[in-house]
Amino acid sequence: MSGGGGPWVGVTAEQALAPVPGGIGRYVTALARHLPPLAEQHGGGVVLLTGRHSPARVADAGLDPARTEQLRLPGRVLNRTWVRVRLPRLPARLLAALDVVHATSLALPPSGRRPLVVTVHDLAFHHHPEAYPRAGRAWHERALRRAVAEAATLIAPSRATAGDLAELYGVERRRVAIVPLGVELPAADVPAAQRLLQRLEVRGPFVLAVGTLEPRKNLRRLVAAFNVVAGALPLDHLVLVGPAGWGRAVGELPAGVRLAGRVPDPVLHGLYSLADAVAYPSLYEGFGLPLLEAMAHGVPVLAGDRSSLPELAGDAALLVDPSRTEAIAAGLERLTTDQALRARLRAAGPARAARFTWSQTARETWAAYERLA
Repeated sequence: MSGGGGPWVGVTAEQALAPVPGGIGRYVTALARHLPPLAEQHGGGVVLLTGRHSPARVADAGLDPARTEQLRLPGRVLNRTWVRVRLPRLPARLLAALDVVHATSLALPPSGRRPLVVTVHDLAFHHHPEAYPRAGRAWHERALRRAVAEAATLIAPSRATAGDLAELYGVERRRVAIVPLGVELPAADVPAAQRLLQRLEVRGPFVLAVGTLEPRKNLRRLVAAFNVVAGALPLDHLVLVGPAGWGRAVGELPAGVRLAGRVPDPVLHGLYSLADAVAYPSLYEGFGLPLLEAMAHGVPVLAGDRSSLPELAGDAALLVDPSRTEAIAAGLERLTTDQALRARLRAAGPARAARFTWSQTARETWAAYERLA
């Protein structure tokens, strides 16, 4: 493998096979799709690293089994022991063939003498420790300290996350590559989305909220804000889409709020295309893929004015203080009734989102590998 042309890189891909892949899973599958042809153009290659799975499971997750190196232990065991005791090591024959190892999350494998690249998606566990279980906070803290100590390059998806690394962990700017994430709109399954809305008894215009159901997504305040102004809105429902996370993320649901659960990507994008507006008042995001997806669909969107969301949104979203229920409520009313604002956001969103592509993410990630190799 290594020894001629461009670098050969081992890229961890276990998150794509997780029960709740989330935004990191999208990131991993996008890299798995876009990096290999880029590597071949430069005379290098990509090996995807996962725990033990069946080839069918690997393929179903969007990974190429022919490019995937399955390690002997299950992924959940590797994630824990890699961070805790730096074991097990990657096989010697594999390390000998690689020039760089890329941990796409904080589950970082021991890379031996090979340069280690680590993607740090966010530092939410530091900013909002109350939004994480105690064991989760401890794992993230230990993993990030290892990443800061061992990585030759840290990849951050936003200036906000790069700033956090400098301010909270003293990471020198020269060690950080800011590589924004991207968006690609799959074919939307509008009929399936319409059937889902019928089952939920959503028959008119609605506000859509997308994300894992966990405290950091601020869904309690969003639901409370919707309940406050529902009578003043030209719609009747708030639809929450996303897998269950942990904690009491939502609480009691008023009459107009519906939980759709996790849905396939084509159905999700069908919902985006049908939505009257999207609400994303997250307390903290390292990037915020649902915001980008909503803008790409040209849906008027409300977002929190914290962390990375303002730099991602630019002037293509309505930003509000996510810590104040009344600010979210006022934003919802304005977003759904101010026709001039809605027209401006519908035009600005796709233009803004077009700046963020997964192919560009892959090119900038490959450039980080080449600088090390």
